[in-house]
Amino acid sequence: MARKSETEDILYSFVCSKPGMSTYYIAKKLNMTGGRVRHALARLEEKGLIKFKFDKHNPRIRKLTFPVDNWSLVPKSLRNELKKLIKK
Repeated sequence: MARKSETEDILYSFVCSKPGMSTYYIAKKLNMTGGRVRHALARLEEKGLIKFKFDKHNPRIRKLTFPVDNWSLVPKSLRNELKKLIKK
């Protein structure tokens, strides 16, 4: 059985390389159980590394997974300092 962090690493890499996939599709492609994928994705969302969008175009709503923009992962104070340096 894989460690939680290893599963999260695998899923984060997959989501970054193929954004916009549903939990079901991710589980099938990585040959993991749906519960394992949902739990790891929930932990990644808590850490702020991924976000979900809902596709309501079909009668069945799909929860799509996307990585968070790299710039938003940088602390706000550091972003402000970097912006000041760029302006100079």
